[in-house]
Amino acid sequence: MRITSLQEYGMRCLLQLAAGGRDKPQTTTSIAKKEGLSRDYVEKILFQLSKANIVKSARGINGGYVLTKNPDDLSIGEAMMVLSERPIRLNRMKDDLCKQFPGKKARCVHLGGCSIRLLWSLVITQLYGTLNHVPLSALLGTEIEVQEKLLDISKGK
Repeated sequence: MRITSLQEYGMRCLLQLAAGGRDKPQTTTSIAKKEGLSRDYVEKILFQLSKANIVKSARGINGGYVLTKNPDDLSIGEAMMVLSERPIRLNRMKDDLCKQFPGKKARCVHLGGCSIRLLWSLVITQLYGTLNHVPLSALLGTEIEVQEKLLDISKGK
């Protein structure tokens, strides 16, 4: 699986918002500065996340962006799907996968029976099955703390 820059930087923006708390809006300028990104790119990311109701903007002198959910209730899988340039919906995997690679035809020549699609479906289902069990809050803390949280999650604790 390829992680896009939108997904990587989107996760970093979400972590900035999660670390700041839901009561303290953060500006696109402050997030951009902390992450070494352009303000325009941060605005693009946060706009995409706001369309999915993951973040919201707060107006006023102390305005900025905040998470709409507690970081314990936002899964990495949900965020990654929203930040995907071409999301593959688990309930529409055949359609979504086959539309991406039709070759020179309007439709994939293997639409009726495809062994490759079965492999990609398995991989994507496993990947998002894992990511959907990891809350954003698990990525808050030092690298050692995050490693321990992820190990606990993988063990089902």
